[in-house]
Amino acid sequence: MSLLALVVFAETSTRFFVPENLVDNFSRKYGEQAVRRLNSLLLQMEELINLPEDQIVISVNRFFNQLEYRSDIKTWNKKDYWASRLEFLGRGQGDCEDYAVAKFLTMAQLGVPEKKLFLTYVKAVGYPDAAHLVVTYYKEPGTVPFVLDNYIKEILPATQRSDLIPVYSFTASELYIQKQYGLGKRVNRKLLKTQLSLKTIDLEIQEREN
Repeated sequence: MSLLALVVFAETSTRFFVPENLVDNFSRKYGEQAVRRLNSLLLQMEELINLPEDQIVISVNRFFNQLEYRSDIKTWNKKDYWASRLEFLGRGQGDCEDYAVAKFLTMAQLGVPEKKLFLTYVKAVGYPDAAHLVVTYYKEPGTVPFVLDNYIKEILPATQRSDLIPVYSFTASELYIQKQYGLGKRVNRKLLKTQLSLKTIDLEIQEREN
């Protein structure tokens, strides 16, 4: 069975799939290695769906951190571009927003409650790109979050990431001014550019209805 067929086969036999028209375009645009990466993600999602939450978080972080870091200028010839998961997998490279969004969406699809997951902008001390995006995961409400990052690949509590100064956390609809190691005050305002960017990303990887 071909690599392309494996992805198409997933549309009819597994919980997570990519619609056939997207698979065809993906294969033509990015080639065999990209299809291998997509297959690996779909297979891993199938294996993780019923596993403990901690294992989901660790595995998803590890999977996407295998991809190569490259700036938007080098990857897309644009100063700021928020790639979808298929674009990220297709190119096999991306910047911090691409890592964070891919992890955030994948963990949410695998059942990690969205109230535990936030995209968090930070100032990264000692790195070339000071403005940086990570995922913060709150194992329990009100506790110190864990940081999923592409700079330091090990998942660590925020108290052990003195190189990151939190600015604000958000989802597609919520925005919080960040405390040092936890969510701050919820802010009621119009959606920021970052939230609009997140809302415009197509899920692409779909979940079959039970």
